[in-house]
Amino acid sequence: MKKLFVTFFCLLCTVVSAATPPRHAPKAIIDQVQRLTELLRDSYAVGYPAATMVQMVKLSKDEELVLTVFTVEGFGGGNNHMQYFAAFQLDTDEDGKHPHFTLIDVIPIAGKGWRGVQSLKAKVASGSEAGEKIISFEAHDVVEDDAPNFPSKKVTVSLLLKDGRLSEQKAL
Repeated sequence: MKKLFVTFFCLLCTVVSAATPPRHAPKAIIDQVQRLTELLRDSYAVGYPAATMVQMVKLSKDEELVLTVFTVEGFGGGNNHMQYFAAFQLDTDEDGKHPHFTLIDVIPIAGKGWRGVQSLKAKVASGSEAGEKIISFEAHDVVEDDAPNFPSKKVTVSLLLKDGRLSEQKAL
C-alpha cells in the first residue's frame, strides 16, 4: 500500500509540473498561447504548457518581437502532436501604459513524424525587401531510420515575416 501511495504521489507531482508554464515568460504571453491552443486543437487535443518556449527579440528602440513555440498534443485522441510557431508584437495603449502582446501570425512548425524543435534560440535579420524579417532557429527533422518522435537530422528553419504573415522558407 505504501508503494502504491508513493507511486501515485510521484505521478501527481509529474502531472502538476507538466502543467507549469515556462519560467520568465510574461503571463500575458502564456495567456495568448493558451488562447491559440484552444483555437488550434481538436476536441481531444490539449496544450502542453511546460514545453512552451518564449524568446523576446529587440529589433530597435521601439520594436520588440516575442517569438514562441508551443505544443498541442493528443489530436484525434491519439499520440499525435504539433508544434506551432507564433510571433507577437509588444504594444502599449495610447498613454504608453498597459503593455500587451498583439498576435502577428502563427504557423505549424513541427510535429510527430516530421520535425522537432527542442529549444528556441532564434536569430532575426532584415530581409531583402523593406519591412521583411528572416527568423532562423535550429530544429531536427525526422529521417528514414528515425522513430516518429525522435528526429535526428539537424536543420535550420528559416521563416519569412512579410506583411504580417509568416511563411517557411526551404529548410537548410
